[in-house]
Amino acid sequence: MIQTLYRPKRMRDGKRIVSRLYSARIRIDGERKILNIPLGVSDKQVAQEKLRLLVQEKEKELHGLLSPRAIRDAAQVPLLNHLQDFIGDLRAKGRNEQYIDELENKLKLLQKCCGWQLAKDVTADSFVKWRSAETKSPKTLNEYLASVKALFQWMIKQGRTTFNPLAMVQKGETRGKEVRKRRAYTDQEMQKLLNVAGEQRILYIMAALTGIRHGEFKKLCWGDVNLNSEKPSVMVRASIGKNKKLACLPLHPALLVELLRHRPANAVGGDLIFGKRVPRSVIFNRHLQAAGISKKDSQGRVVDFHSFRHTFCTYLHLAGVPLREAMELMRHSDARLTMSIYADSSLFALRPAVEKLPWNYSKNDAQIDAQTLGAGGHLPSLTVTVDEPVKSEINPIEMGLKSLSVTVCHGQSENGKWSERQDSNLRLRGPKPRALARLSYAPNQTC
Repeated sequence: MIQTLYRPKRMRDGKRIVSRLYSARIRIDGERKILNIPLGVSDKQVAQEKLRLLVQEKEKELHGLLSPRAIRDAAQVPLLNHLQDFIGDLRAKGRNEQYIDELENKLKLLQKCCGWQLAKDVTADSFVKWRSAETKSPKTLNEYLASVKALFQWMIKQGRTTFNPLAMVQKGETRGKEVRKRRAYTDQEMQKLLNVAGEQRILYIMAALTGIRHGEFKKLCWGDVNLNSEKPSVMVRASIGKNKKLACLPLHPALLVELLRHRPANAVGGDLIFGKRVPRSVIFNRHLQAAGISKKDSQGRVVDFHSFRHTFCTYLHLAGVPLREAMELMRHSDARLTMSIYADSSLFALRPAVEKLPWNYSKNDAQIDAQTLGAGGHLPSLTVTVDEPVKSEINPIEMGLKSLSVTVCHGQSENGKWSERQDSNLRLRGPKPRALARLSYAPNQTC
């Protein structure tokens, strides 16, 4: 261990100048780095006392009896200060501005409603009490929970805290409680919508055949589209994509024809394809009303512009596209989104799928017949023939099931060949060998 006091020295104009304030040089056993800490006092006894407390503090930190000073200092900083630093870091990383604004609003609302002034005030109990009193949808409440967790995960990485107080708080159940559940458009609805779309017709076609989002259409340029007849495609730049990844989507032949017809003769690569023609929700709702499409169906599911993306995913499933390829076209990182959320199962043809199931079992199955005879007390391994029931004037109800009087069991004849190994020969059911001496069999007894 190293713990010494000294007064720093420096050279000025060729003269050695000694500071009047003491500093400490410390290295605790178990650490390699030597720390030089200014004490800010000129009295040696005060400096020695501060050095003793400093060494004691470092030893407690080393053995886990005390949190590091950086964490203890951060605990005294208002939570809003940490929030501002967190938001600034997200902007520096280039996150979506809309996402940042929504995150900031959620965290500020929680800080105000739950009375969180410092980081130590954030507890799982205070959040659960606030959540239980809210009338928001479970999905929205889960987003609030995710926002707080994201803040504390960032603080842990920055060394401002050691744990996440809401780490054990579970999400609310959202299945069956969706407030806004989307569905895909049917073929009839797509046709009606395209008939009344006007200048937005090509936009709706492209949305249903590429799955491009509403915000991405606003920034799509002619330079992003390759109208080559061999490999036509559209490029979604990383700067405009939601996941900030470059994506190249192939174009459907019908969409290629529409784009060639729509492109102006003097268009350059930097010109927007749609620009202001991307409809707002008010205009899009007018198109739905003109096409006679209900905004919400009987099951509470809604349709909007984002439903084109659900339609595109449903088309991929109906066409039998493999899941991995569908994920690439949808630009999903989670297969559950492609399979469960965006694919509208109500449009799947389930009856033809069931009718394709193989079922080639005949009525006279040998195994089933053997099991039936075995259950009746007969030997399925022997040659067995079942005669047709004799027609009788007796009521079938009185006869019941097949009676032994009309079903004759013919066993193997006495002249049949038996194997040399007697233990492998099948024996008819009967009394044990030691009881044969006491029984007498009739010559013409049937089995």
